[in-house]
Amino acid sequence: MQRLKTDRRPLHLQAQQHLLSLIENGTYEPGQQLLSEADLAAQLGISRPTLREALLNLEQEGVIIRKHGVGTFVAPGYGSRLESGLERLESILALATRQGMTTQMRGLSVEQVPADKELAEKLNVAPDTPLTCVRRTIVVKRRPAAYLVDYGPVTLLPPEAIGASFSGSVLDLLTQQNGICVREALAEITAINADVLLAEQLEVEPGQALLLLTETLFTDDHAPIEFSRNHFLPDLFRFHVLRR
Repeated sequence: MQRLKTDRRPLHLQAQQHLLSLIENGTYEPGQQLLSEADLAAQLGISRPTLREALLNLEQEGVIIRKHGVGTFVAPGYGSRLESGLERLESILALATRQGMTTQMRGLSVEQVPADKELAEKLNVAPDTPLTCVRRTIVVKRRPAAYLVDYGPVTLLPPEAIGASFSGSVLDLLTQQNGICVREALAEITAINADVLLAEQLEVEPGQALLLLTETLFTDDHAPIEFSRNHFLPDLFRFHVLRR
């Protein structure tokens, strides 16, 4: 590995791009462990704090994963991500099928819960309105890839509708089986760190960087009918937005 040929960009961005190029050209392959921070910093001719900033950016982008006390690895799923534009309204299952991947569902949990203040506002219902809560983990290529939590009024999404034929997508259930016309969705995406529950469901270390996509579905008359919190492993998903 050669030392960085510096330019006008901040050193951590140069280091980030250099490491990314090594991963993309096959010097480091998915799942392979990188050199120690001390060795990497020495070989690149930069300080360890600068290197850590570059590694943090790569971790947040899902390119690498860092295991406390073990080391830094190229994300096992890097190079085979599910990609989607946020302007396109489709389920993870439809996205995977379109890209030639199969999914599995595990850990399905269905329960009736009262709407708290946040859910009442999201769904435009009175507090304590009965809601159906659907939790499950979606597995792609034998890896937990997403942990999904959906809420909908029991009048539109009764618990018994989540039966043996449920494949994991509440969106598909509402549109294909219940005949509800979903016109649009209001979505927000943020970066979070996995808590103990999410780490267990996604089989990662607590503190692992995740993507959180919160989404509210609306009908033709702009009535909210479903709210979801979708947690994704960033090395398996890439979201983009088409701007015109």
